[in-house]
Amino acid sequence: MKCRSLVFNVSIFLVVTSLLHACNSEKRLASMVYFNQQGDSTLAKVVQNAEPVIQPGDRLTIVVNATNPASAAPYNLGSAAPATGTTGSAPTTPSGYLVEEDGRIQFPQLGKIKVGGLQRKQVIDMLSASLIKYLNDPIVTVTFSNFKVTVLGEVNTPGTLNIPEGKVTLVEAIGLARDLTATGRRDNITVIREKNGQRNFGKVNLLSTDAFSSPYFVLQQNDVIYVELTKSKAATTDQTLIRNLAIGSTILTVVSSLVVLIINITR
Repeated sequence: MKCRSLVFNVSIFLVVTSLLHACNSEKRLASMVYFNQQGDSTLAKVVQNAEPVIQPGDRLTIVVNATNPASAAPYNLGSAAPATGTTGSAPTTPSGYLVEEDGRIQFPQLGKIKVGGLQRKQVIDMLSASLIKYLNDPIVTVTFSNFKVTVLGEVNTPGTLNIPEGKVTLVEAIGLARDLTATGRRDNITVIREKNGQRNFGKVNLLSTDAFSSPYFVLQQNDVIYVELTKSKAATTDQTLIRNLAIGSTILTVVSSLVVLIINITR
């Protein structure tokens, strides 16, 4: 009778354990699903003025075109190899114009101009307005040569990402870092941003659709994304938990079978 009671207790234990693990597993999976917490509206607000701002240390590729291509050639030193022995030429490199600490670049004919704190379109408008004195119908193109962001913490491939397009979102950067690890905290992503000599710390919850309206969703030049560890870093992932549960269940089943066998033998 005691043996039968033991078998019954073991069976109840197996059922309860399975239910508890299933509930915990479901909660863990919910904490890993991006944008599962919808806000008041399913339409996410688009962040305005997402164009990156030029900062000291940036390199800009500036290309000038005009009706007469030959007349525009002297202004394109920033997108070509450095000129040597040319008096008054801009200090450039093959990768573009370097924005100095004071936010200025040295541009042919125009001298030192302030571009720090401006967006690309503002620089284009400023150069176009200035060059119209020297060129017929100038067309100016400005792109970033060294736009980069850094992803650290609980991602599968941490490191610095070079973004040739000069524009990237938080989700895209995490995708380039091959997503968060199973133990990365998705509801409290930290974005570290330096602006106007100050270091700002932004928090983004990637479990919520409100992330799309965060000013830190679209990244800026030199942003650092840090993914912290979950408070309870489990020694196992959900898949491992399921595997361990299966092993434990198998062991308990074997024990139960042995108990039943012993009962039958001793009758």
